[in-house]
Amino acid sequence: MKVAIITARLGSKRLKKKNIKNFFGKPVIYYPIKACQKSKIFKKIYVTTESSIIAKISKKFKARVPFLREKHLSDDKTGTLPVVKNAIHKLKIKANTIVCCVYPVTPLTSFDTLISAYNIFKKSKCSFLFPVIKSNKKTRYSFKLNKQNMIKKNDLSKDYYVDAGQFYFGKAKNFMQKKSLHYSGSSKGMIIPSEHALDVNTNNDWKKLKELYRRKVRNAKI
Repeated sequence: MKVAIITARLGSKRLKKKNIKNFFGKPVIYYPIKACQKSKIFKKIYVTTESSIIAKISKKFKARVPFLREKHLSDDKTGTLPVVKNAIHKLKIKANTIVCCVYPVTPLTSFDTLISAYNIFKKSKCSFLFPVIKSNKKTRYSFKLNKQNMIKKNDLSKDYYVDAGQFYFGKAKNFMQKKSLHYSGSSKGMIIPSEHALDVNTNNDWKKLKELYRRKVRNAKI
């Protein structure tokens, strides 16, 4: 069985309520829900949130919200892994189930990108697989890829990459056992064009996201 878990909290310090902000007529969380549905990969699509507002919106678009997340797992200091671990535990997802953790502000993530990632993950022996984009310079968040696109802190390659911040494929047991999505010992990157991803934190980022979305839909179905 394959399941998707979309992580969405209401609080956002710099861009208020960005996970449900209106994006071309729909709450932005609609887009990853729809992409997961159109991919036809997942038997169940869950949203984990502490917000009854987000829960109501998610259910409207046919995602499942069987519980509200605890407040202490919904602040800006809590990382992705604890949130996904909590959902896997509460939902009693079996160890070998393939789980895809998806972020809510990802309208640039198309259903065919999810399908491509899933197919790569199935053929790989990696703990996690997630999209990456090339970085112009070395930062605290950047890493390198070896010839098999496995994540390495140090490698002979001259190119640096960063997490695209869209989704992560992995088996439930890896989400439960590993301490890092990036440095699990066998995490793999799937390189995507830099214009297909954007970390959104400000109003300027939001405007840029809209422009990138307009460009992408001209050439591909999302």
